[in-house]
Amino acid sequence: MNRLTNIDIAEDGWPVLAVAGAVTILVSFLALPVGCFLLGLMMWLAHILRVPRRLPPPGEHLVIAPADGRVVEITQCPAQTGVMPLSYDSLRITIRTKLSDAQMQASPITGHLVDNCLFPGLFAPWADNDHVNGPANHDSWEDIRRLNERREITFRHANGHEVVIVQLATKTARQLVCRLSEGKHLAAADPIGMVRLAGVTDIFVPATSISDITEGQHVVAGETVLARLPSSTPTHTPVGT
Repeated sequence: MNRLTNIDIAEDGWPVLAVAGAVTILVSFLALPVGCFLLGLMMWLAHILRVPRRLPPPGEHLVIAPADGRVVEITQCPAQTGVMPLSYDSLRITIRTKLSDAQMQASPITGHLVDNCLFPGLFAPWADNDHVNGPANHDSWEDIRRLNERREITFRHANGHEVVIVQLATKTARQLVCRLSEGKHLAAADPIGMVRLAGVTDIFVPATSISDITEGQHVVAGETVLARLPSSTPTHTPVGT
């Protein structure tokens, strides 16, 4: 982690800032007013690529939002349907991150990372409509989930339940970053990577979890409670086994 003025910049954010800085310097020699504008753009990039200081709420079985943004869809997903990282019934919560949101993502639970896999694909744009602003083209979203590049990151809680984050590429989000290796232990709200820039994130929890959010709600990575995991141990075989 590095420091720019008083802002902690994510390590994966520095390449973006380096390119922006080089362009700003070059343009400033040619046209100072434009260079000043680009300098302001650099400060905005530093703001969204920072590592936010977040304090997760106390609780043993809480699932915390992994990304800043707005909840655009909450769906019950039967096992083995569509692009499903879990082999059992689950609840899928979809968060859409804007360019104005912090891009850093956080661990949703305290536990071990058991799988981290990138699936190459397209970078097709997501439809602007959703369940909140109007009728959502649900079939179109499912097609994009199958076709677009995605990264599936699986976490296992101490009681055996698993939570899966799926980073989804969009027209602007072309880099799905998580450099953590399998077996690493994480505390809830620990930084895990980012989607550069303005991506979509699916989070899957067991269907028997208790959800605390609604569609349209704005969530904060590392702070907002999305759900509560069952306190009992799972009866199914974990994915990472």
